[in-house]
Amino acid sequence: MIKKIITFFMRKLFKKRFSMEMLIAKWLNMKTNEGRVKAVTLQSYERQVKLHINPILGHYSVTSVSKEVVQNFIDILIKEKGLNPTTARNIFGRLSEIMQYAVKEGMIKSNPCSLILLPKGKNKAGKSLTPEEQASLSEVLKLQRSPQNMAIQLALYSGLRISEITALRWKDIDFKKGFIYVQHSFKRISVDGRNQKTFLHLGTPKSKSSVRSVPMTEQIKFYLEEYYKTLNNLQVQVESFVVCKKNGSFYDVRAVQRHFSKLCHLAGIEHCHFHDLRHTFATNAKESGIDIQLISEILGHAHIATTMNIYLHPSDAYKKEEIKKMDQISKSDYLKAKNIIEKICLKVV
Repeated sequence: MIKKIITFFMRKLFKKRFSMEMLIAKWLNMKTNEGRVKAVTLQSYERQVKLHINPILGHYSVTSVSKEVVQNFIDILIKEKGLNPTTARNIFGRLSEIMQYAVKEGMIKSNPCSLILLPKGKNKAGKSLTPEEQASLSEVLKLQRSPQNMAIQLALYSGLRISEITALRWKDIDFKKGFIYVQHSFKRISVDGRNQKTFLHLGTPKSKSSVRSVPMTEQIKFYLEEYYKTLNNLQVQVESFVVCKKNGSFYDVRAVQRHFSKLCHLAGIEHCHFHDLRHTFATNAKESGIDIQLISEILGHAHIATTMNIYLHPSDAYKKEEIKKMDQISKSDYLKAKNIIEKICLKVV
């Protein structure tokens, strides 16, 4: 009996003294040992903890983190640290995972992150190139066949992400079947948590739905075949990267982005990012009449809503053509009504 009482009070005392910093370290260790989280994702967790969670909540005991404390944490991220709502929500999601782990471990009865008022996140702005901008960019791309130009064409005519394009190898291209197989992507991660020093890590794409087969249009197939003819023996090996240097190695994502910016300047296109090429592909696919479900799968989206709400930007020309369908409906209704009236008149006569 006495032993049970002592154990009970020891647990109470242990809970009170167990700090958030200790809980977070335990949670990170658990995540590492599980082996389910990618190294780059784990590093992102560690960065959020180091920069945002521990400095504000690390000294709290686990049992003292109430809903009010969590709400104040969110306010500090937004108002004092000046983080955008989307970033704040992401950090909050990590904190909620940690507190749920504390519930599972029996440290607290419920997760204090429930029913918290969160700032509304905003989707990253993107745009689709106008038909005129696409024509201008195409003319500039014709001036020279180069690996960086091929990267732009892959984004514009296949909708691939830049991290997927730079990770493509020739073994991922099947000219006979007409498919591009997306199986890898590059992620930039920091060395020992220091943002100043980073390296590119070749891993799997960002999600399960991102691992996919992308059917080639005749246009991108032609560009790839013509580009292939210009490469040397090292560059055409099956293990060599498609967007490659003379020795067959990959191009840095940043180098491709800088090249794209220069081409946009030559083409007279303003305020355009490489990722806008993906938006352009999605919009062109929709305006060509391709089913939205298929477009979503080609882009590697887990949800159709992402494709519809973020990636589709109907052109003015498309809007005008589509609105004409309403005129056709009105005309059809008028003709039907006219025929009915004429029949009635004939019966009366």
